Amino acid sequence: MVRWLVVSAVRSVDTGVRNARRWYAENQATDSRGAHHFMRGFGLALRKAQVAKWISIAGHPFVFTPIVALLVGAYLFGPVESVIGLLTVVLCCLLPASLYILRKVKIGEWSDLDVSARKDRPHLFLVGFAFLLFTELVLWVTRQPNVYALGCLAALILIGGGLLLNRWLKPSMHAGFAMLTACSLWPLSASLSLVAMLFAVAVGWSRVQLRRHSWWEVGVGLLLGMLVCRLIQA
Repeated sequence: MVRWLVVSAVRSVDTGVRNARRWYAENQATDSRGAHHFMRGFGLALRKAQVAKWISIAGHPFVFTPIVALLVGAYLFGPVESVIGLLTVVLCCLLPASLYILRKVKIGEWSDLDVSARKDRPHLFLVGFAFLLFTELVLWVTRQPNVYALGCLAALILIGGGLLLNRWLKPSMHAGFAMLTACSLWPLSASLSLVAMLFAVAVGWSRVQLRRHSWWEVGVGLLLGMLVCRLIQA
């Protein structure tokens, strides 16, 4: 995890520098005023890239959703049951999936930790599907609260939708999972859910800013997350 955060920070700076260079190429400075304008634009591009990167990290499906699940579980069932449920999901799904992604990137089969190449995403979805099914089985055998099983079921449906749509476009799973998590808070607190929805939109913005997705792909991801949540709650 530490290595992932360091790599993410380095890539944030690199993205900022590349965005600033692109901005400079489009706005060549020819005098001192232009040079000053360039420096301001360079700094702004770098800051936007850094902000986008950290929002993207905070909104990662392996970060935002587990944290919210832990807090909601503690509110509904108590801290012990919440920690046990989260540990089950982490050990049976999130940790092995993370290690699998790291291995694929390390051996050069996948380009980055976000698995940005559309051709690689069906493989990722199938791996995630398998780990989620295993987690569902463990949750059922250990007779843990149904809310965790429902959460995994929602993730399965969302991944299935992403896999289906991947044939035509690359829906943002960051945005999809963030919106799914945000909408799931509605029965507990409408105001908190609305704040989380705004954060989900910010996550979508970060994915566009980092050039991982287009606004169309982010919009599809947000809509998919909302639809899956509505289906589960129904």
